[in-house]
Amino acid sequence: MTFVEKIEHLLAQNLIVKEQVSEQVAAERIKVCEGCDKRDKKANKCLECGCFLDLKTAAATNWNAKKLRNEITHCPLGKWGDLETANEYRRRDGKEQIKK
Repeated sequence: MTFVEKIEHLLAQNLIVKEQVSEQVAAERIKVCEGCDKRDKKANKCLECGCFLDLKTAAATNWNAKKLRNEITHCPLGKWGDLETANEYRRRDGKEQIKK
């Protein structure tokens, strides 16, 4: 992780994450992310949404600074078993729905 990414991570950790999920849920989510082709392994970030995976996978809700809104934390590709939630945010953002 670069110095800038470390600063971004620290800010995200203190400003973005609102509520936490259980350790078990976080572990299940990170396992999915570790096998995803949209993961930047060096920075441990999601290339789809730009989030730090250690923070996002542990969050129940978060502040999406890009969209200026609180969100139910979800995989933007619906890979956490949260396709309905992912598609709701995609609908709000005018993005194409993901099919099962």
